[in-house]
Amino acid sequence: MKSKALRTIAGAAAIISFIAGCSQQQAVQPVEGDSKPAPPVQSEQVEITVYSAPGDSEESWNENFGNAIRKKFPNYKIRFINPRGNDALKIQNQIVAGQNIDIYYESIGGFFSSVPEIGLQYDMSDLVKKYNLDVSRFEPTAIEAMKENAGGQIWGLPVYTNSMVLYYNKDIFDKFAVPYPTDGMTWDEVLTLARKLNKEDGGKQYFGLAVSPAHIIKMNPFSLPLVDRATGTATINKDERWKQLFQTVFDEPTSDSGYRNAIQAIGNKLPYTDNFVKDGTVAMFEMLSNLPTLIPEFANVNWDMVATPTFKDFPGVGTQSYPTYFAIPNFSKHKEEAFQIIQYLTSDEVQKDNAKKGVMSVLNGQQFKDLYGESRYQGKNYKAVFYDRFPSIMSKTPYDSIAEKAYTKSIVDLSLGKIDLNTLLRTAEEEANKGIESAKKK
Repeated sequence: MKSKALRTIAGAAAIISFIAGCSQQQAVQPVEGDSKPAPPVQSEQVEITVYSAPGDSEESWNENFGNAIRKKFPNYKIRFINPRGNDALKIQNQIVAGQNIDIYYESIGGFFSSVPEIGLQYDMSDLVKKYNLDVSRFEPTAIEAMKENAGGQIWGLPVYTNSMVLYYNKDIFDKFAVPYPTDGMTWDEVLTLARKLNKEDGGKQYFGLAVSPAHIIKMNPFSLPLVDRATGTATINKDERWKQLFQTVFDEPTSDSGYRNAIQAIGNKLPYTDNFVKDGTVAMFEMLSNLPTLIPEFANVNWDMVATPTFKDFPGVGTQSYPTYFAIPNFSKHKEEAFQIIQYLTSDEVQKDNAKKGVMSVLNGQQFKDLYGESRYQGKNYKAVFYDRFPSIMSKTPYDSIAEKAYTKSIVDLSLGKIDLNTLLRTAEEEANKGIESAKKK
């Protein structure tokens, strides 16, 4: 049923694309500063519809992008669609309803599954050439990942990105007289600190270390793909580095009996964001680098950050970059205008302004790193975000979400000591492959 529905949606997208192509009008002036002059075009008022796959709030969108776009392109009326909590606004339903969408954006975690599955892909290569956009300005792994996973085409351009860092609660470290973590630490060194902080005090159990499972798996430093693209099968039990990763970040940190009791006390869940920013029970939290810009409660925590720990046999390598790509659906009625907007969002001007807000730039250059987080949470160790180099972004397949679900399903049981690591790896492989085979038949 899902496959039939998607074929219907893809067909609808193709029809809309044909109609849009027949009526395509070129409008807008070229972006200054980062490009050579483009061919002259008309400047008429048009409505540009932007679709946020992550479900960003319109307030957040306007702060980071919308206000800048309206100022730069006063002739454009920007319509923003946030589908969060509204089934009617889901991309599939919008396409079937005939809604025009000019810009679609999504993080790399879902982009290469959603775009081809729904049938949105449009190669922007000709527009890149026409408007003289220099792709060498971009952080290389983000562009390499696009070309690798889109068969050499450019389905979208990175506009902002993310990495992972290790946040820590200074008050917990001070309470137990444990020295703060520092940039350049290995996982072994961080685990040693964590053991000193797995403590109960005043009836309150503290977690030494918490790690976001989905993110460390998708952004692993070894660039391990979730699914082997050639065979369409799970990789988790085929490469020993998966075992090394799971043992280091999920098994060893949770082996303390107090830690396990605390997991049960919070509902048989791993400690996560709320336990760090609200409960104040997590000493160190490995998570996305943009978290303080998303969670207001960070203002109530005496926190700082250091670089993600590295594996001693893989020195100087952090987690993968996690870019968000802005694409032009093939049925967009305003492809040229949409491209000019995306090009502007990758300009030095916008990238610098957003870097000051804590939005990680996709451009090369020390100036963007120096400005990162300048206007928020003064005095924090923001250089930690860029301390290590990015490894290559792992190859993507349409089945990654199936594998990810299988890989993370039993981590709590591992942490509670209910299963051993070999069992987790074996059952995760079996479940992922079963899910992939089922998806292939639909």
